Amino acid sequence: MTQSDIKKYYKIFGYINLIFSILLVFFLSDVELKERIIAVIAINIGYHMLYLFFSNIYGDTSRMRMNNNFNNVGGGIMLKLFSVFGIITSITITYFFISNVISQKEYYGLFAICIPIGLFLGAYSLWTKLNNE
Repeated sequence: MTQSDIKKYYKIFGYINLIFSILLVFFLSDVELKERIIAVIAINIGYHMLYLFFSNIYGDTSRMRMNNNFNNVGGGIMLKLFSVFGIITSITITYFFISNVISQKEYYGLFAICIPIGLFLGAYSLWTKLNNE
């Protein structure tokens, strides 16, 4: 997957995340409206924050890593490990989201499923940037 594909999927899942979070307002009727709106905002901020955090790490650290060879090699290894950690964490969070929904039969928990997808896309974006340097 290239950077343009990742950005395309980020936009697509961003719209899906927005739709799911708005649907949450309608389906979660036993909770006060103020709390539902806060949940919508938290879900959307979580999705975008995780993606942007991981995808922007490369740009912030690339200037610092070029000072010497040790920083370049060591920093690259640490960033690759960080991106792998993000990918593994996103898969783990998705597993726990789905298993929690199945075990407790609270299907409205799936409305936040795009949050780990944002984490995955951001971590994979970092991985592809590091492999293209």
